[in-house]
Amino acid sequence: MVEFQYLDKRVQRTKLDFYNALLELLKQKKYQQITINDIINFAGYSRGSFYNHYNQKDDLLNEIIHFLLNEASKAQRSSYINKDSIDVKKLENEPIFILRHFKQYSKFYKILLGENVQIDFRDKLTNMFVNLYVEDFEMQDTPIGSNIDKNLLSKYYAYGLIGLILDWVIADFPTETEQFSKELVNIFKYSLGKIQIKNKKHTF
Repeated sequence: MVEFQYLDKRVQRTKLDFYNALLELLKQKKYQQITINDIINFAGYSRGSFYNHYNQKDDLLNEIIHFLLNEASKAQRSSYINKDSIDVKKLENEPIFILRHFKQYSKFYKILLGENVQIDFRDKLTNMFVNLYVEDFEMQDTPIGSNIDKNLLSKYYAYGLIGLILDWVIADFPTETEQFSKELVNIFKYSLGKIQIKNKKHTF
């Protein structure tokens, strides 16, 4: 799949119109009840325009999910791109990048996590975070020594982070982004030491 940012601006605009049409319709009824006609009528495009990009509405939904997961991955990695390691005790406000991503696309997330879309979106998002932690991080200086399984430790912290973030999103952002970022940093400092970056260069 061609990444969104590399598409022609007109194509990007068309796709975003279809994204927004489907999401707005999902506020009104369940995904199974939405037809392609509903989507094109809401977006103001022809059937030909829709079929230029998608074969069925599932393709549109899956593309929205792929877009969000890709953007979330970039936001998460942006705080440590090209670094060799992270000294957790020296963190300041690094979670702000991923939190801003969730706030920017809050409409997308709240609808996809809602009752009108019967998909495993929460699982997909959680698995993406866990995979990032396992692929990118190697926990160092664990308090109980070197016998601990580092992959399990990475998964433990990944599940914790995404769980807290999803609670924040579903509760409609009860804490301001900057403040929540600082609270996450305090949690990291309380429980983590140093993290080695396995792959410090990533292509976005």
